[in-house]
Amino acid sequence: MIEFDEYIDVDKNEIPYSFEIDLAGEVFEFEVNYNQAHDFFTVDLFKDNDTLVIGEKLILNRPLFRNIVNIQLPKVIIIPKDRANSATRITYENLNETVFLYVGETDE
Repeated sequence: MIEFDEYIDVDKNEIPYSFEIDLAGEVFEFEVNYNQAHDFFTVDLFKDNDTLVIGEKLILNRPLFRNIVNIQLPKVIIIPKDRANSATRITYENLNETVFLYVGETDE
């Protein structure tokens, strides 16, 4: 079983914005965007100025980048979870309040 102890802090007041993050010893750039019309978030992922993923929608309890095969992707699992189990979807109101982007190590 994968332990999800750490999470990626998302500053909703800065969106759209990007930041660098160390994941499993590699530096990535995350860009967080918000679709106000439909109340959802997306993430773009870059590494060494290369675009790896554009527009990955954050979906509750579904790992990011799960359908993408690319050896440059982070060697961790990133999953939006609501530890209180009160949310049914990710919204502006609950992101980084009860829903967080948890990071877990893979077995690879």
